[in-house]
Amino acid sequence: MAEAQWARIMLNFLLAHKIAVGRILSVVGATATVVIFEYSFGLDWYISIPAAVVAYVTMPIMWVALLDALLLKTRR
Repeated sequence: MAEAQWARIMLNFLLAHKIAVGRILSVVGATATVVIFEYSFGLDWYISIPAAVVAYVTMPIMWVALLDALLLKTRR
């Protein structure tokens, strides 16, 4: 019971702040993409920067979709 209540509180917090959390995740995702592409894969900046832009743009969209799916699942 306590775990379900904690999960509901956390979901409500994430829903209330989903735009801000999505923006933070997009910056983190773009930074991680550049680091991984340049240092792990050894690719140049002209490949890693467009991939980071894609990560930056799509992360908030995916985050909102994930939260909406979780919300629908909890209402069932």
